[in-house]
Amino acid sequence: MQYAFKIKRLLPIVAFVILLTSLSSCKEEHILYSPPVASFQFTPESGATTTVFDFDASHSQDTSREPSALFFRWDWNGDSVWDTGFSKATDYKHRFFAAGDYTVKLEVRNEAGLSDTTMAAFSVKQGYSKPHPSFTIDPPLGNIRTEFHFDGSATRDDEDSLNTLKFRWDFENDGQFDTEFLSDPKITHIFPAAANFHTVMEVLDPSGLSDYIRHKVIVTLYSPDLVATFSWTPVHGTTADKFLFDASASHDPDDPDNPLKYRWDFDSDGTFETDYLDIPFVEHQFKEEGEYTVTLEIQDQYGLINNIKQDLLVAHANMPPTAGFFTADAYGNLTTDFYFNATPTTDPEDWAYQISVRWDFDGDGTWDTDFTADREAYHFYGVEGDYRVRMEAKDSGGLTDTTFLDVHVSGGTNQTGLIINQRDGQYYGTVKIGNQWWMAENLNEPGGFCYGNRSNYCDSYGSLYKWQTAMNGSTKEKARGLCPEGWHIPTVKEWEELINYFGNVEARKELSVEGSSDFRMLFAGQRNPNGHYEFLDFAVNFWSSTKSAGTNAWTFSFQTGKDTYWKLTLGQAYGNSVRCIKD
Repeated sequence: MQYAFKIKRLLPIVAFVILLTSLSSCKEEHILYSPPVASFQFTPESGATTTVFDFDASHSQDTSREPSALFFRWDWNGDSVWDTGFSKATDYKHRFFAAGDYTVKLEVRNEAGLSDTTMAAFSVKQGYSKPHPSFTIDPPLGNIRTEFHFDGSATRDDEDSLNTLKFRWDFENDGQFDTEFLSDPKITHIFPAAANFHTVMEVLDPSGLSDYIRHKVIVTLYSPDLVATFSWTPVHGTTADKFLFDASASHDPDDPDNPLKYRWDFDSDGTFETDYLDIPFVEHQFKEEGEYTVTLEIQDQYGLINNIKQDLLVAHANMPPTAGFFTADAYGNLTTDFYFNATPTTDPEDWAYQISVRWDFDGDGTWDTDFTADREAYHFYGVEGDYRVRMEAKDSGGLTDTTFLDVHVSGGTNQTGLIINQRDGQYYGTVKIGNQWWMAENLNEPGGFCYGNRSNYCDSYGSLYKWQTAMNGSTKEKARGLCPEGWHIPTVKEWEELINYFGNVEARKELSVEGSSDFRMLFAGQRNPNGHYEFLDFAVNFWSSTKSAGTNAWTFSFQTGKDTYWKLTLGQAYGNSVRCIKD
């Protein structure tokens, strides 16, 4: 009973405590948020209209028991119209563009919508800043006759109106202004040359402050107003045709009397095949079939240009052959069966067997043969003299080409012949003197030297050889050396037999070009061991295959104006001429 009584007495106390706790909890929910405290600082403490002020609201306080984000907004001139929206940013920069007294107001608000406001008053003095130049160019690209329009109307000044500003221009950016300061922000200009210019505009305000800006202007010689056009005949042509191109319809619509010039690029490789021509007509023949892009460029009296490209199809056409032939030896006598070969003849369409040739051996204008597919021909001359041999080649389409070369026929009666060196296909004329067959020209095979290191001397005089080269490494008499098969380098005895046939006094005369032997000795000079060339058209040394003492070998030497000859022993490093003799 006593225990129960105690409980009954405790129940009201517990209920009161619970009620008190509940009331205390409700009170705390109502005081969770409290208004923030607005505060800001600014630097500098004073300034002018050119000053950018820093406003710092970071010292504003959040008074709520629980953390709350703060939001800030500003009214820069105290007119109760907020100039910014709410932002978490505590720092702001602001410039006052007009002098005067300002009251800056800051409102700080927390997440519960509770806010506080503070303000500060200060004066802003009048300041002066440079203008902000800006201009446009119309058109941005043109030529040397284009009137460019420059407009600086977009220029602004923080303190001054546009009509108080002045403008001057340096159109070519050469450091020299082309105008004085002008009140009108608009101006026109024509540039004297084609280039990329950087035009400068400088702006001056009433306080004497200035600034400038530059823009690129592209000036070319291209004029879209010029009309370039051309046609051609035949419209459908071939590689055999000469195309006539006609640009006479090109013109200047704004000035019909504006004179034009014309140049052409026929294969679109970027290189013009003609200079500027005064006439609008030109002929051109295309060597190969195919599609071509032809470019015409016109130029007027001011140097302005325009161009046009047109595609042209050139069909295949039969082209004439290119005649060519050679003779094994352009010199011979009345016993010589001269050999002519027309295998060098070519044709762009036909095979070799489709080409036929005919010959006029004495150049009298009368063809001595009919057309034949045989490329080789032989001919004896009955009268000594110089003859121009003509050959005409004809292709399967009937187109022809003609070429010629000269031969000399002496009055000699020694038997002559022809050999070919199978090593390289080189032909050599030969002549029989007494019982010996000799080459009628100097050896001209690879491995020798050309007099003065000029190849044309090898063609005329043959090559100059060191002894071991001529002998092809052999040291034996009658070695073949570089001679054709069946022939060899003559020995001392074989040279002496040749000379004795005419006698010592007459040998040089009869063996020379003017002699009757048709040996045709040429005074080819020599190459000494130091590599120097000497005695051309004055002397000739012929190697024998006979060695001499040491590293020497025997040679036979002849000189112009000397009736005798010299049998000499020379070092094998000399470069001398070589004649081969038949085995």
